[in-house]
Amino acid sequence: MRLSLILAATLASSASAYSDFKVEITNGITECADSDKIKTRDFVRVHYILKIDESSIVGEPGEFVGSSHMKGEPMEMQAGVGQWIEGWDKGIVGLCVGAKATIIIPPDLGYGDKDLPKVPAGSTLNFAVEVLDIMDKPPPPPNMFDTIDVNKDRMISRRELESFFANMKQQVPAGIFEGDDKNSDGFISFDEFSGPKGLPREEL
Repeated sequence: MRLSLILAATLASSASAYSDFKVEITNGITECADSDKIKTRDFVRVHYILKIDESSIVGEPGEFVGSSHMKGEPMEMQAGVGQWIEGWDKGIVGLCVGAKATIIIPPDLGYGDKDLPKVPAGSTLNFAVEVLDIMDKPPPPPNMFDTIDVNKDRMISRRELESFFANMKQQVPAGIFEGDDKNSDGFISFDEFSGPKGLPREEL
């Protein structure tokens, strides 16, 4: 086959994949000043609901995948820098604070050939997004220690760690508890914990 035909076929395939990408404002603000419009590298606070899109040829169309509402608080992130999938960045940049939008993301801009729980390889995604705020500075680092330490005794027990992963529908990675329990007393202290612990105490 001639190179020109190969290139034409490649371009056609690419155009077809990207043509399924769509952003639709469903409610709220549609026009706003630049200061209220998400730009690349802005730190934003948003709510989202993720489902498999009805147009998806794989997966269960309309199936719920996840939501920031399940965590009880909005998601805070930096826009347009690759913290999530390409279609997410492409969709939220340009939205106004107060906008509610649906972002339909084809596989090439989503998870592609990655096979994830509830998101089979090749899935077309549907995000319902609500833009809550553009922040002046980055969000503080998460404090996973406090999240796992349910009884707030400043010690993480094996049961608390298992409960945290169970809520995430995951198994505790082998050796993770023993690796952080440096003094082998059966608990992980704040100082021993190797995960995110928020801001240093003097900055709180």
